Amino acid sequence: MEMSLLKALLKNISAFLHLPDNKCSEIVEKYYIKNEHVLKLIKPVLESIVDADVASDQALQKEFAGMSQSVDEVRELFDESHPLMSKVYFVLKAESLVTKVQTHCLDILELLQSCEGLPVELSSASLEHCVQKIKHMGYEKPSAIISKAIKEQVEGNEPSSDIRSEIADLLSLKSNQELLIELVALENLKEDAEQLEKIRDALIASWCESNNVNLPDPVKSMIRQEEASLVNHVHSSSEDSMPELENESVELNESGERIVDSGGPAAISLPRNESPGGGGVDDGSVEHSHGSNEESSPQVVTGNSSDASGEVMAEAHPAVAATSAAPQTDPHEYSPRFRTRPRNPIWRRPSERFGPRIISSVPETRSDLGEIETQVKKLIDDLSSTSLDTVKNATLELRLLARHDKDIRNVIANCGAINLLIGLLYSPDQNIQENAVTALLNLSINDINKTTIGNSNAIEPLIHVLETGSSEAKENSAATLFSLSVIEENKIKIGRSGAIGPLVDLLGNGTPRGKKDAATALFNLSTFHENKGRIVQAGAVRFLVDLMDPAAGLVDKAVAVLSNLATIPEGRARIGQEGGIPMLVEVVELGSARAKENAAAALLQLCTNSNRFCNMVLHEGAIPPLAALSHTGTPRAKEKAQSLLSFFRNQRHGNGGRR
Repeated sequence: MEMSLLKALLKNISAFLHLPDNKCSEIVEKYYIKNEHVLKLIKPVLESIVDADVASDQALQKEFAGMSQSVDEVRELFDESHPLMSKVYFVLKAESLVTKVQTHCLDILELLQSCEGLPVELSSASLEHCVQKIKHMGYEKPSAIISKAIKEQVEGNEPSSDIRSEIADLLSLKSNQELLIELVALENLKEDAEQLEKIRDALIASWCESNNVNLPDPVKSMIRQEEASLVNHVHSSSEDSMPELENESVELNESGERIVDSGGPAAISLPRNESPGGGGVDDGSVEHSHGSNEESSPQVVTGNSSDASGEVMAEAHPAVAATSAAPQTDPHEYSPRFRTRPRNPIWRRPSERFGPRIISSVPETRSDLGEIETQVKKLIDDLSSTSLDTVKNATLELRLLARHDKDIRNVIANCGAINLLIGLLYSPDQNIQENAVTALLNLSINDINKTTIGNSNAIEPLIHVLETGSSEAKENSAATLFSLSVIEENKIKIGRSGAIGPLVDLLGNGTPRGKKDAATALFNLSTFHENKGRIVQAGAVRFLVDLMDPAAGLVDKAVAVLSNLATIPEGRARIGQEGGIPMLVEVVELGSARAKENAAAALLQLCTNSNRFCNMVLHEGAIPPLAALSHTGTPRAKEKAQSLLSFFRNQRHGNGGRR
């Protein structure tokens, strides 16, 4: 066992030294060479003591184990490097790991210098020579300047232009595209790190609840707020009002569902872009995990299954999981079109392309439910007032109350607010309409309210808001339709009521947030077979293909919908006509893990049903990324990629597909 530690270390060193030559940037190449020089110095020394008694020394064994782990980690870092990664993160990680390897090497050499019975070739002079060579390996350390800039940023000071320029020079971040790629990559890393931390805290809270262990209130409040972004759907205002998002706060109800508000006294939000007392939006949108096809990139990863046709099916219960991206390939390795296609190849979804998310801590200030019921009844009476200001204030307060928790939402619904709020969706007053639709959105978090709202003839009024409302009202109307569509019966009603057309219009012409809401709603609707044809006929495919451009930040959502639409003939035909095949191949090559999975499923449908589409897919250079996906993808992605590759092989042997 003792000798196996040294052999394992040598095996890991050899694995690093034989990494394929796919360094994707100068910065990666530099750190690889640095680590390579260190390992090439130590490797002959280690090989010479494999069979020597000195290798069983306990202190050396400890160093062998530590160095083996460090070498394995640094190998993984270089093996998974790709053109769209964050150079800042890579440098910080690489310098740390390379320094660890270097330290272990020096410790091993110093221990050997104090040992007796060394092989004759390991003289004190030769060991000292190795020590000095490793110690004096000089190279630039960008991490120092990066850390300095980070420290200044944390302290609230803007890093100087000289520091920014130095970082840009060291990391070769000079063009706008390089800076944009770096920004998106850092957002993804931030999202992944936050998700892991929040999943941990959510599990702690869940365990405590299951075992009747009460968390201290401050801890519970913190965990609940961190859980909130596991079902993340924060609505931001227009680009012009992004700075006001700094006051945003998040709460979560007992069932793990999310409500969002801007910060304000007693956890009540101040309306956006208005002074206290006016009508505004509390960003009360909810993104349920019940049917979402989100990637984990960096957010909730919801369970997907596929039926016999390969359709992505929404599952009824969310499965929270942290997934890491599959190793990315160099976009130039397989696909020469990347040298000419004028698209931004930014294939990891940013956490929020539409505005910063700063979540502040808000103490729980819930009053006794009896008092709240009295307040709610008064507000519901005010909804029928002839005074516009009274109605406006009542809808605002109800939407804010509806954000609190399940019990308060049930109180509001049981007191009869739903029908009155639905009626106010036709209000000509923009603020009243926005407040009413957002209140309904918050109320729809509770499953029982989803059914009640769906049975209260709310679909047509929500369509009216989609067609005539302000940008934010349209966003929240689409989000409400998504929330309602979690219930299968509502999914059918929404499809048959004419909502798909306005949703598609929002998908193509809405705000970035509106497009996201529309895509999410359309995905849920597309899991009901009857709705697929309606979505295609409404012209959604053209917009979905456009949204596969990574600059839109909605690749995962667009591909998920297209994967479902590809299961019907008219959907496949439209995907081919709208230029979707090249984009799907690119997603297989460079997308997130879930996006690759859905893109492969869509391509399988296209190829197995049309020789023409099959030839187009092959022409786009799909085989290398599919081969890689068949080994590195999710289980479903592997299955789809392997099926597609088998189909290509059969085609080559004369088993043609249908036209």
